Amino acid sequence: MDNRKELAEQYDRIYRYCYYRLRHRELAEDITQETFLRFFRREQYHFLENPLKIMYVIARNLCVDQCRRSNRAGVERMEVEELAGAGIEEGIVDREILRGAMSRLGEEEREIVFLRAVNGEDFSVIGEMTGLSRYAVRRRYQSALQTLRKELTD
Repeated sequence: MDNRKELAEQYDRIYRYCYYRLRHRELAEDITQETFLRFFRREQYHFLENPLKIMYVIARNLCVDQCRRSNRAGVERMEVEELAGAGIEEGIVDREILRGAMSRLGEEEREIVFLRAVNGEDFSVIGEMTGLSRYAVRRRYQSALQTLRKELTD
């Protein structure tokens, strides 16, 4: 993780994940920073083959703690500024349709779809993070995509 570009990419991935979980920009920024602080404080993490996996686990735990503290659902709130920044009404409608379809998936499936489709993570990374085999993650991802296709075409 010596390369600044690589570090910036990891930061963006962790931030997107935190924002996905919390739907609040400032909280996502704070949790992302705390994730990196905790990662860099533990020297043994620096020598792991896949440090991003540990960062996701740290971020996930911090997001869960934050949701418990603030007693929020996390994924159901859309910020007013996000809507205002969208500009095009069609984009807002499309996002709401997709959000509705995603809400019909289980939490684990939503997380797998997000990590794979938005952050581009390998099935093996997602599997290590969730405690599933990469094949189980792939099957759940494919199943979730089929469900989303059906929801979006009906």
